[in-house]
This record gives sequence, C-alpha cells and structure tokens, in this order.
Amino acid sequence: MTPRSIQAVIDHFAALPGIGPRQAARIAFHLLKLPQQAVEKFAHDIILLKEKIKVCPVCLAGFEENNDIKTCAICAETKRTKTTICVVERESDIDPIEKTGVFHGTYHVIGENVDILEKAISPSITQLLERITYITKQLPPEKQKNMEIVLAMNATVEGDALALYLAKIITPLGVASHRLGRGLASGAELEYADQQTLINALTNRK
Repeated sequence: MTPRSIQAVIDHFAALPGIGPRQAARIAFHLLKLPQQAVEKFAHDIILLKEKIKVCPVCLAGFEENNDIKTCAICAETKRTKTTICVVERESDIDPIEKTGVFHGTYHVIGENVDILEKAISPSITQLLERITYITKQLPPEKQKNMEIVLAMNATVEGDALALYLAKIITPLGVASHRLGRGLASGAELEYADQQTLINALTNRK
C-alpha cells in the first residue's frame, strides 16, 4: 500500500492536465529520490509562481509584474498591431503562435472552461467584447474596417463550437472575425502543432 504522504503527492500531480495516475506516481517517486535541497527549491518555485505571476488586465495572460510594467510584455509592446486580436483558449497556445514569427497582433485568453450554453456571458468574453468596442471607438471610421479578431480555437468539437459562438456575438460589433485556415488537422491542439502547420493556418485564416 502506498504511504499516505506519497499518495497525496501523486494525487496532486494526477490532477494536473495531461498527467495520468501512472505518470503522477513516477514523478512523485522521482521527487522522493532527489536531494532535500532540490525538492525544497522545486516547492519554493511553485510558491513563487503564485506570488509573482499576475493576470494581465488587458489580455488575461499571466506575466511577472514589476514596478514599471503593469501588463504582459506583448500588450506593452508598442510595435504590436493593437487592431488585431488573436483569441486563444489557453495561455499555453500563445507561445507556439509567437514562435512562428508571422503574427504581430495581440492576444486574448478566453479560458478552457467557457460554457457557451450558460445564459450569462463569461467574464473573459465580456472583457473581450469591451476591449473590441474600446479599440474600435478610438479608430477613425475609415480605419475601423482594419479591426480583426482571429479565432485561434483548437480544431476540436469544443473549439469549433466556441469559435462559432464568438463569431456570432462579435459580428454585431461590426468587426471581422476569422478562423485559422487549413493546415491544422481536425482534433489538433495549438499547443502541440508544429510551426509550419501554424504558419499555414495563420496565413490562410478566413
């Protein structure tokens, strides 16, 4: 029988996305073999993760706050195209898109657990709509047509449903929304897609 203290650690890791009970057990027993100092450093870094990382008030991605910057680095970058917003389900979807080097807009993290059947719109979607409205109002009428929302949902049934829902509620704002183009296989998740596939999907968005 697994000792209670080890089982508790296994349960914590098994609760993480993408980690099953066997993998969780391997991680727990691996930690048990590490030197005390290494385990303490690991635990300390997890605590710092919660203390140091804040949610960007603009795009809802996590960032390390300091005295000078109150938003994430991407939102703070003045060369970014503020009129193009790439909407993703998970914060981890941003990095693969950034590595392609072909997207120069900003992002908005909707979250994985958005229930599109709920009567009330989730706070992350409400903030997206408010953000779109605010930016559009800052633009002269002739440039408002340049506003674009890229719906970079995962190519899954849930992702497709979310993208359709977002397109439906964004359309009344008079802003164009596009899905990622061909290249992203059905069932694929952005986090695990190779760079060329993402480049094709971004370039051919429609």
